[in-house]
Amino acid sequence: MKVNTLEQLPLPDNQIDIWLIEPQYIDSKQLNAYHALLSSQELINAQKKRGATAQRDAIITRAFIRSILSHYENLTPQQWRFGKGFNGKPFISNDNIDLEFNISHATNLIVCAITRKHSIGIDVEYIRRKSDTYKLAPRYFSPKEVEDLQALPYEQQAIDFYHYWTLKEAYIKACGDGLAIPLNQFSFTINDNKVAIAFSNRREDSPNNWQHYLFHPTADHKMGLSISVDSKQPLTVTTRTYKPMQKSKLVTLPLN
Repeated sequence: MKVNTLEQLPLPDNQIDIWLIEPQYIDSKQLNAYHALLSSQELINAQKKRGATAQRDAIITRAFIRSILSHYENLTPQQWRFGKGFNGKPFISNDNIDLEFNISHATNLIVCAITRKHSIGIDVEYIRRKSDTYKLAPRYFSPKEVEDLQALPYEQQAIDFYHYWTLKEAYIKACGDGLAIPLNQFSFTINDNKVAIAFSNRREDSPNNWQHYLFHPTADHKMGLSISVDSKQPLTVTTRTYKPMQKSKLVTLPLN
């Protein structure tokens, strides 16, 4: 039986831990060591990615998940087992584990949210990429979101687009339904980084069932998080930077 030697961290039911890794700072020696943490299928899947950067990030992502989870349960990174639900959302298939996690990656940043018992979704986006956000917003957002976005100065609209996009992605990931949920059936309102959600009459859900958070992890990224929990329940959110199999570091955002 392999022994888990990683530091064990507390995670009460009212806490969310967000872990961040910048893959561009992982050296070749560390990357080679991560191969030993992955299953044979994970290694095969990583090798199928197009390009060296995509392959590197796939290996780091899987090592990242496995190592993080081992900080909360007495299992080694190699002992974790995973399945996929509707629309491919991964879940832990080991017995008697109440951890919930969700992962997202963008250029130069991979993030993972961990909690207990509550469905959770996280999304991070690289805001410097070339996207015609002015055309995307009317196509995917609710009329109220489009109205709020278009009320901003023109240059700011391209940045704040990602506030709404990351929150919407986080919500549908937490639900586990992916884009089976039309993005215009729910709407976010953002005031001074405080987030509220509303639903159209075509969506059977209640704002009372959710809490949502918006983060600015770096100058180049936006990040949204949704958790299925009573909207009035006090929650604690911590953020950590990490390299798999090493000591984590509590941080405040943005990282730079």
